[in-house]
Amino acid sequence: MNWHWILIGFIILAVLALALLAKPVQVGLRTAALLLDLGVSYQWETGAIPRGILVSEITYSCGNRTITADLYRTDDQRQHPGMILGHGAFEEGKDDWRMRLIGKSLARAGYVTLIPHLENLARLRLHQDDVDALVTSFQYLSRQKFINGRVGMAGFCLSAPLVLLAAEEPSISHDVAVISSWGGYYDIKDWVQAVITEHCAYQGETKPWRPDLALAKEVPNWLIELLPSSSDRVHIEEMLRGNSLGLAKDNLSPSGQAMYELLTNRDPERVGALWARLDPKTQQTLANLSPSTRINQLQTKVVIIHGFADPFVPSVESYKLADAIEDENKAYFMVFHQFSHVDPNELFKVRPSNLHNIIFESIRFYRYIYHILYQL
Repeated sequence: MNWHWILIGFIILAVLALALLAKPVQVGLRTAALLLDLGVSYQWETGAIPRGILVSEITYSCGNRTITADLYRTDDQRQHPGMILGHGAFEEGKDDWRMRLIGKSLARAGYVTLIPHLENLARLRLHQDDVDALVTSFQYLSRQKFINGRVGMAGFCLSAPLVLLAAEEPSISHDVAVISSWGGYYDIKDWVQAVITEHCAYQGETKPWRPDLALAKEVPNWLIELLPSSSDRVHIEEMLRGNSLGLAKDNLSPSGQAMYELLTNRDPERVGALWARLDPKTQQTLANLSPSTRINQLQTKVVIIHGFADPFVPSVESYKLADAIEDENKAYFMVFHQFSHVDPNELFKVRPSNLHNIIFESIRFYRYIYHILYQL
């Protein structure tokens, strides 16, 4: 009889061991550990996972430029999956305190993390150079001996479309394990329209949207910088400041006039026609910064989330991205109401009045992280 109980106990232990070895269970436990560590880090600036990590600033070449990046990894000799993180439009770039916390938490959870400094995005400018930097960063990390062959990419806010564009590049598109787009735009014309006219459109319906004040100021400045004529750039800047000194639209080139009208237009219906009148080179530069132009080149799963009331990018842009991915198995999409922008710290602000929403959205946030980590 005793042998029967011993055999039964052995079988139970074996089943439990196999369950723990199963990938869904392993990923579930890692997801929980990562979120716990991230929550503790946000509140007390110290990790919850007792694991040594190495943090180093590294450099590597991208064409004739040098990319500076922070590398976070565990202090061991094992191989681990990797993640490339694109920082948001932060002045500090890769050194932003939020990026440092995320990098450390991912490393403690067993994911090598590389955060390149995107020089243009740090100045709230979108540029092909930052897309190239992300591609080069992916190639660099993939070659390292401490990587197990699985590397994903994640972007926050305005780095999300840049990450998508990088993942669309044929040189790496087949190698990217997973892509996370958090609060990014899908079509650059629609996003610019929303910033300038304060209206966003989806499926033929236009709704008011209020952009962040910094965005409303810097996006026009960035668009003006794209003009090929220095005279147009100076004149439009003065005209927008109200210091025209006798200048009029007639003093501008045809593309300069189109840009000025675009920047002063408040009618969403006119944006398409004004966009078509921009200088062809400017149009091409903008098209190259729009994930919508090459969305069919994405080869891997895209995990998409957005804050419903995001003041940097309307949440309808993520709806458009999810709609554009024809294979339903390649897209995982959800919209959050508990936080507006890319700041999960709002999930940790628990009050009795919002406890139900906190619990609900925390579970959904867990699922978001789980879907990313499962692909690595």
